[in-house]
Amino acid sequence: MTEEAIRTFLYASIALAALVGAFFFFRWSPKMLMAVWALTLFLIPIWVGVQAGVFYSAITVITILVIATSTLKGARLSIVDLLLLTFTVLLIAARLLGWITWGHLLIALVGWMVPYLGGRLISSRVAVEWIHTCLAGGAVVASLLAIVEFLTGFNFFVLLRFPNGIYTTWGTLQYRGGLLRVEGAFGHSIALGATLAMCSVFILVARWPLWLRVVSLLVVAIATGLTFSRIGLIGLAITVVVSLILLRREITRALRTAVTVIMAVAAIIGIPLLVDVFTEAGQEAAGSAEYRTDLLSLVHDMSPLGITSSWDVLPNGETYYGSFQSIDSELILTGLRFGLIPLLLIIAALVCCLIAALRGRATPSSIALIGQIPAFATVALITQYASVAWFVAGLAVATYQTSPGIRFSEVPLVASREQHREEQLWLS
Repeated sequence: MTEEAIRTFLYASIALAALVGAFFFFRWSPKMLMAVWALTLFLIPIWVGVQAGVFYSAITVITILVIATSTLKGARLSIVDLLLLTFTVLLIAARLLGWITWGHLLIALVGWMVPYLGGRLISSRVAVEWIHTCLAGGAVVASLLAIVEFLTGFNFFVLLRFPNGIYTTWGTLQYRGGLLRVEGAFGHSIALGATLAMCSVFILVARWPLWLRVVSLLVVAIATGLTFSRIGLIGLAITVVVSLILLRREITRALRTAVTVIMAVAAIIGIPLLVDVFTEAGQEAAGSAEYRTDLLSLVHDMSPLGITSSWDVLPNGETYYGSFQSIDSELILTGLRFGLIPLLLIIAALVCCLIAALRGRATPSSIALIGQIPAFATVALITQYASVAWFVAGLAVATYQTSPGIRFSEVPLVASREQHREEQLWLS
């Protein structure tokens, strides 16, 4: 064996031993696994990982451990599971027929279905309340770091250089109107803003003191604003409003009142500042919105199953869909890559989520997903945003099956004596 082969074998052996050790440790302590998953999501960039046939980012490796240490006990197939299973089978069949690319299939299998399974199974070993707490805590930590990033103009995470194309794509900072758009460990401000918006609902339902939830939500709102991402702010507003309306069991009247007041004040102060930034950005912001509208012209090019005929790869490796090089709409991009039938299956899964919420079966994770529907239509699932979106989707299905179902008229705004006491302390 050559020296390089020996070194490779040694590194592989160490990595395998570490994975085996991690498996048994997390099998013993699933709560710690969920905490590590959240910290990895918010604090380790997507370009940090290992190449083993395909590239496995750190969040993907931890999610695989989540799946491996979970159990199928008590799990039942749902309509959404069947829709996504059909989606997966169609994509594999399309690949075998040569109708889609290997890279696009890997995005769906590794980047989407792995975190979906992780979210679908994690609650089999960890209480949902702990999952909410980990996601909420991670969002607060990421928000505090984002605020520091804006004040200092320094992003530590871009210094974690890895010799791969992912770092080349995402390891740069962005500016709008001359101001830094914070991105934390997410490689892009849109990914950070959308993720923080999703996690706002988990802050509302976390088992923290009322004052801490209010302050934490305000911190997350500030950080989302500092991304200068319109879709992040829209997602945050939708998620908070829908949570206050539908989560009547989890959110008390005192918290509902406090959040309404705080968000109204934040909007009064923040909206003029954001308008100034977008006005300063001028043509950049307007061109970005116009570009997303133009993408609708690609819909008629979609195939029933398989990649669109308008897809083209230039000799320099650049890819185009018609005249567009990048597609800032995950729904349109899914249709272009995989076809109309797979796209309709994804849309059907989102519709199931909406119907469940309207029928009184809303859960925090399903509301987090509902708040992102505008984002799915206007931005792509990039970096860790893809992982958290699909993880939350899996969690939404799992928690739907265990939620009792309620009628709004049957749920009092103050659901318990403890919550009533909390209200009195807050209002006094």
